Amino acid sequence: MAIEETIIIGAGPAGLACASALRAKSCPSVVLEAADTLAASWRRHYDRLHLHTEKRHSALPGRPMPAGFPKYPSRLQIIDYLEDYARANDLHVIAGKMVTCVRKKANWIVETADGDVLEARTVIIATGLSNSPVRPHWTGQDTFKGNIIHSCEYRNAFDLNAGRILVVGFGNSAGEIALECAEAGLEVAMSVRGPVNIVPREMFGVSTATIAIAQQHLPYRLVDAVNAPLLHLRYRDIEGMGLTRSKQGPLTTMIERGRTPLIDIGTIAKMRDGRIKVFPSIEISDGSSVLFTNGQSAEFDAIVQATGYTPSLDTLLPELAERLPDGGRPARSELHPAKDGLYFCGFNAATTGLLRQIGIEARLIANSIAETKSASI
Repeated sequence: MAIEETIIIGAGPAGLACASALRAKSCPSVVLEAADTLAASWRRHYDRLHLHTEKRHSALPGRPMPAGFPKYPSRLQIIDYLEDYARANDLHVIAGKMVTCVRKKANWIVETADGDVLEARTVIIATGLSNSPVRPHWTGQDTFKGNIIHSCEYRNAFDLNAGRILVVGFGNSAGEIALECAEAGLEVAMSVRGPVNIVPREMFGVSTATIAIAQQHLPYRLVDAVNAPLLHLRYRDIEGMGLTRSKQGPLTTMIERGRTPLIDIGTIAKMRDGRIKVFPSIEISDGSSVLFTNGQSAEFDAIVQATGYTPSLDTLLPELAERLPDGGRPARSELHPAKDGLYFCGFNAATTGLLRQIGIEARLIANSIAETKSASI
């Protein structure tokens, strides 16, 4: 059995960035993708999705995004960019190759669903945080008469074929889905479980990602304290809409709890004008009626669970609990936890934009692998 230098699992932005960064260091790699094409997660996202970070901060290593792209590229434009990125860098991607197990012997053994057993000196897991959808359950859920879908199954407001929509959650997917449904003239409500952080996509014409990059070397609690008055002024009325403001700022919540704030592109304005109602957590449902924990109830035709994802690394790593005790994922900023040739890319909640963070991590991983290779020669 031939030994690969590096096997990369996942052909999304993280996997492609790592392969390109390794190629720039003259280190060969092969990328294994479970789906039948690269950028599979971007193909599954809802139709109207756009990047929340500027294209100039979102390019992968070695290839800027096209000048013709808008400031915030669309889902389809990102797919085109990733396809072009793989072609331009001549990356070796094998689609339809689902990895089922990664384990350490003398080298790394990678097993696939079709029975192949591969061996590599180095493995990079680039499947990301958003691997398996989280689907909450509540009493009476099985009696709901309409459709209950996860945000990964949502495409657009028209396809819901419903007039009264409940969106569960308050992340970026939840906010954008609720906004689109409200703009389509549907009756929309959001079920929000706990305290929230909200940041605008831009402040004074400057993207919040650009501001975050400028502030990245300051202590994160200081950054939150500096930004708090502006955010409070902009969103001073959210308690009156039924939301609870988090006592911790958005950066603190991201870094300490891994929770991303809502990047507001119009959702809060729809709440202000009454087009999006806010309820707390679901207590129980009975047919089309949903009772919330504050005693209020409302009727809905469809429910969208925008409740996030889990990395599901336990499906790949048999010794997950011993290797990654920090909640089944690498600790923040830890790319090479055991220093034994197993790397992770794309698992950090990024304060300055996920694609930008992926590019940084890919270069660091490539440098580490190249140095190890050079030392062994």
